[in-house]
Amino acid sequence: MKSKLKLFLFIVIIILGIGSYFYFKYFFTYEQKNITRRKIETFTGQNLTITVFGFDGKIIKRWTNVKKITSAKGERNYTYFYTKDNKYVQIPNSVWYLAEEE
Repeated sequence: MKSKLKLFLFIVIIILGIGSYFYFKYFFTYEQKNITRRKIETFTGQNLTITVFGFDGKIIKRWTNVKKITSAKGERNYTYFYTKDNKYVQIPNSVWYLAEEE
């Protein structure tokens, strides 16, 4: 009896996994996929230290406990993130910065 129950649970898990895959792949809009991806990234965020350097190599500014850093694609020429105080910071691509895990 136990082996039949285990087999049944295994089959149910496999069917749910395959069903979830097809649901997310074919029935989610692009916007829904991005929202879900961002929620997962927010949940699994990292603790980063962002350091901005001047052209002479000296440290200009440093932020700690940053959860995520994002580089804008396309015509935008900047990188942005939110600090632990929820303040928006935008760094132009012409500036040198280093993002390292704490």
